[in-house]
Amino acid sequence: MKHRTMATLLAAVTMAAVPMAAMSQEMPDVHFKVIGGGSHNYTFSAVEKPFWEKTLPEASGGHVTAELAGLSEVGLKGPEILRLMRRNALDVGMGVFAFVSGDDAMLEGVDLPGMAPDIATARRMVRSYRPALAARMRDHHGVHLLATVPYTAQVFFCREPVNHLEDLKGRKIRTRGRNMADFVSALGGSPVTIAFAEVIPALQTGVVDCAVSGIGSGNAAKWYDVAKHLYNLPIDWSIGFYAMGEQRWQRLDPEVQRLLQQQADVLEARLWDETARENAYALACNSGQGECRIHTPADMRATQPNDAEREQLRAVASQVAGQWGKRCGAACAGAWSESVGQALKVTLP
Repeated sequence: MKHRTMATLLAAVTMAAVPMAAMSQEMPDVHFKVIGGGSHNYTFSAVEKPFWEKTLPEASGGHVTAELAGLSEVGLKGPEILRLMRRNALDVGMGVFAFVSGDDAMLEGVDLPGMAPDIATARRMVRSYRPALAARMRDHHGVHLLATVPYTAQVFFCREPVNHLEDLKGRKIRTRGRNMADFVSALGGSPVTIAFAEVIPALQTGVVDCAVSGIGSGNAAKWYDVAKHLYNLPIDWSIGFYAMGEQRWQRLDPEVQRLLQQQADVLEARLWDETARENAYALACNSGQGECRIHTPADMRATQPNDAEREQLRAVASQVAGQWGKRCGAACAGAWSESVGQALKVTLP
C-alpha cells in the first residue's frame, strides 16, 4: 500500500511537470534591448547587468534574452525615458522619478523629501504607493511599471563644517528637482541647479557651498577631494523604475509577461537589498570609519542631525509635502494620504 501511494505521488508529480515543460518549449523567443541607469553606478554592474544578461535568460530556459546599455552610452539624458517608452522607441528603460515628473507632480509622491530617514522607510513608502503609481503610469503615460529602483541616500557634501542643521542656512546648495529645492529652501539654504558633472568645479570656485547627491555616487565622483564635510541627512533616495511601453507589454505572449514580471520582482528585491548594503559601506568609506567596501576610502568629517533637529526636520518634511499636495491636486494628495500617509502615519497639512 505504501509502495502504491508513493508510485501514485510520483506519477502525479510527473504529470504536473509535463505541462510546465511544454509551456517552456512553447514560450516564444524574445530579445529585449534594455536601457539601464548610469553605468558608473555600483548596482549597474553588480545587479542590473547580471540580471538582464544572465538571470532572466536562465529563468526562461534561454527563450527570453536581453542586452543592457547605460543611459549615457546611448546618448540619453533621462527625462525623455517615459516619452520614448510610450512611443515604443525602446523595449525596456530605466528612469528616475525626479527626472521624469516635470509634467506630472503625482510621480514625485513616491520620494517626497525628508519622509524617509532610512532605506527601510523608503522601501515601505514605495511599496505602499506602488499600486497608485503603477495605475498612473499606465493610464496617463502609457507605460507598464516593472520594478522600482533605489539609489543611495541623497546627502550633503560641503566645503565647510556642518555641525548643526542651522549651519545650512544661507549656503548655496546644489539640488535636483523641485521638491528637493523646496526642502533646502525650507532649511534656509539657497538651492542651485547644476549638472552632476559640473559639481566639482562649482565647489572649488565657490559657486556652491554644498552639493546634494547619493552618498555612493558622490564618492564615486571623488567629491571628497573638494568637499571635506558630509552631513548625513537623507533628503530622499532618488527612487527610479524599470518599465516598458504599455502597448509593447500587451503584445507580449502571456507566458513572457508572467515570466518578465516575476523576474522583475526578483530584480527589485536585489536592488533594494544591495543598495542598503552599499549605503552603509559608502558612509564608512567617505568618513574613514567602519568597514569600507565597494567605494574609495576618504577622510571626510561626517555629522548628522541630533534628536531635536530630527523633530524639526519632520515639520519641514510635512510643510514641503503640503506644498506638493496643493500642486498635485486633491485627488493626487488623497491617493498619497491613503497609501504612504497611512503607512508612515503622516497627514498632509
